[in-house]
Amino acid sequence: MKFNDYWEKTHKKYYDDKVIYDHWLDSYKVTLDSCRTKILDLGCGTGNDSLYLFERGYQVLACDYSLTALKKVKCILPEVETKLVDIASKLPFEDHSFDVIIADLSLHYFDDKTTISIMNELKRILTNKGHLLARVNSVLDYNYGAGSGKQLEKNYYFVDGYNKRFFDLEDANKYFSIIGEVNVKESEMLRYSKPKKVIEIDVKKVSK
Repeated sequence: MKFNDYWEKTHKKYYDDKVIYDHWLDSYKVTLDSCRTKILDLGCGTGNDSLYLFERGYQVLACDYSLTALKKVKCILPEVETKLVDIASKLPFEDHSFDVIIADLSLHYFDDKTTISIMNELKRILTNKGHLLARVNSVLDYNYGAGSGKQLEKNYYFVDGYNKRFFDLEDANKYFSIIGEVNVKESEMLRYSKPKKVIEIDVKKVSK
């Protein structure tokens, strides 16, 4: 199944569900408050983090590869700007466009080469000392496919209908350090029916 078809089908399935969020971004209030640009919610899905940010008065640009997802965001947040974006391609933004980028569960679907390319694009569009705040699948995320399916690369599998990467702390440091100074930690999400193990990342861009 093509990437876009997969997400269109997924978001249509849950389109009528209530949009809820957890409070993982509470830990980054200082970073969010210092943002001078719109906050880019990259791979926003149906708007969980966009809703969190909007309710707290932040300016948001919500982006996703699924038109169905963006339609849902517009339904619940008509004031928020949305944009159709393919994360795996050159991002349609100028250099140094964003002080803060949120990428919540949107960066773990890609092979090694594409993941490296994505990190370089995120670095390009971040301002100097800007922050990427992200969560990705953990290698301990057994409730959601870790270690199962057909292995394509190290920690990268075809499982549950699509390709998924599962990160350990070493992998997270390897990829996200392309952008700059990395802080990573293991964490757990309770937004779904079962607990989800994730790696949480705060990376500050450092120009070289």
